[in-house]
Amino acid sequence: MNSKDKINEILHSDAINYLETSERLILKNVLEKEIISELDIMNLDKILQKYKKFIKN
Repeated sequence: MNSKDKINEILHSDAINYLETSERLILKNVLEKEIISELDIMNLDKILQKYKKFIKN
């Protein structure tokens, strides 16, 4: 499962109720970008780690 699939899964799960506004914006911005910055990657890793229980293997 790639990062975009994981992001979509988080955005379409119960995690949406727990995401902070900044986390939601980061996820949506990453989905829209073709090239992701190093900072985006670091933020994305933190968010995916925090909400990994909402991601199906």
